[in-house]
Amino acid sequence: MYTYQTGNQTIDYKIEVVPNRTDITVQICDKEGVKVIIPRGLNENNVRSIIARKATWILKQLNGSQPAEEKPAAPKKEAVKKETAKKEAPKAAASAAKTGSFEEGDKFPYLGRQYRLNIVRGDVAKAEMTFRAKFIATVPESWNEQQTNEGIGQLLTEWYQGRAGEKFQEALKSVKKAADNAPESVKWDELGEEYATTQDNTIVLNWRLLTAPFATIEYVIASQFTNADELFEDAAERKQWLSDNTLNRF
Repeated sequence: MYTYQTGNQTIDYKIEVVPNRTDITVQICDKEGVKVIIPRGLNENNVRSIIARKATWILKQLNGSQPAEEKPAAPKKEAVKKETAKKEAPKAAASAAKTGSFEEGDKFPYLGRQYRLNIVRGDVAKAEMTFRAKFIATVPESWNEQQTNEGIGQLLTEWYQGRAGEKFQEALKSVKKAADNAPESVKWDELGEEYATTQDNTIVLNWRLLTAPFATIEYVIASQFTNADELFEDAAERKQWLSDNTLNRF
């Protein structure tokens, strides 16, 4: 049993790990109380960030009313207004804390699916990352634990960034089929907790969005220049991932 303190109230919750799951779900059960269902590979910090964001909703479900010390959340503004020159980027959930270490079998998301990490120590001068239905990190045998952790973190970052341009442009191409006013190109950058922003009339995406499903990436792109909720019939499903997940940090 885990505990999260908010104000003068405490939320007790359980964590259930489901290996083949790709999203995070918070359930309120009559017998078990609060249960958080997560994929394998996430740590407690990931779960706590979800509990923190959903604390008001959880307490409302548990108590049957809005907690006295918490004000109801203000209605969310439209992610984008067509007449606005500069679009506000939807904010990312609090980014997951750095894992600090990497172990064989850890899972990392890519386009909405989880892939295992395979760590191979060999007689190599330079570490490298390959991907064949799983992440394969080959590191020098001489590396100590700290070097291995820092090295794998850098390898993962470079791997994602190396695919960001191609995948984001592919998502934009798909969006353009539904929106005539879509831009010709998008860019990527390190954006902290923002999913996306607009700089000098150019859409810039957080490269960590590669962890989200392709349909969610399309939604985020569209939200930068039009009303994505009206553009996609399944908009609610596309943006649900943004509420249930965090942008992983390595």
